[in-house]
Amino acid sequence: MSAAAVFDTETTGVDAPDVIELAYAGPLASPLDRFTRDEVVCSKFTPRKPITLGAMATHNIIEDDLRDAPPWTGTWSPPPTVLYLVAHNVEFDWQAIGAPANLKTICTLALARRAWPLLDSHKLAAVVYHLYPHPVARNMVRDAHSAAADVWMLGCVLAALVKHYEPRDWQHLHEMSEVARVPTHMTFGSKYSPYQYPPLGMPIADMRKRDPGYVRWLLANADIVKQDRYWQKALTQ
Repeated sequence: MSAAAVFDTETTGVDAPDVIELAYAGPLASPLDRFTRDEVVCSKFTPRKPITLGAMATHNIIEDDLRDAPPWTGTWSPPPTVLYLVAHNVEFDWQAIGAPANLKTICTLALARRAWPLLDSHKLAAVVYHLYPHPVARNMVRDAHSAAADVWMLGCVLAALVKHYEPRDWQHLHEMSEVARVPTHMTFGSKYSPYQYPPLGMPIADMRKRDPGYVRWLLANADIVKQDRYWQKALTQ
């Protein structure tokens, strides 16, 4: 039976990044499997490019921390039985490890947005604050943006998502994630519009009917759409 790994990366930045820290837990045979903080495996790597200031400000990893780390080679493979990778905004982490086509992805960010649509933020730490009493959550998120801490928090969020969605197995949760990754409402506004027309929060199905010209403009001009197959699916289905 194919297993899953819950994983997270810290990188040199957002533009063609190198991984400088990677943590994972697994293999997990079932979505019901749990892991402790001590079971998270974490490795550091020496990047092939400088760490951006913005990335340093996020994860607080500097070059001095990586002097004895092995070089990042551009790819990473999970344990052999792992077919599914679980991460928060999994597309970024999947791309960072070389976009392995043989592995299926499960996005807890997309699942959280669909499960709890009224939250004002769906960042990992925000979802932890939603799920736990705030004093408990504050202790949990103190080390946020450390890959190992994020994997452990992600395991806690995953447990809540599994309780919410009740998947039969990892393949079922993967299918749910694929559905959840297709946007249903506009999450950006007039920044991407040639008109004074801010559709922020508008149901995409309504926008396709009311303004097909804007939809065509987005598909042709907006990078946020052109670079994301899920946005393309939402606007064309």
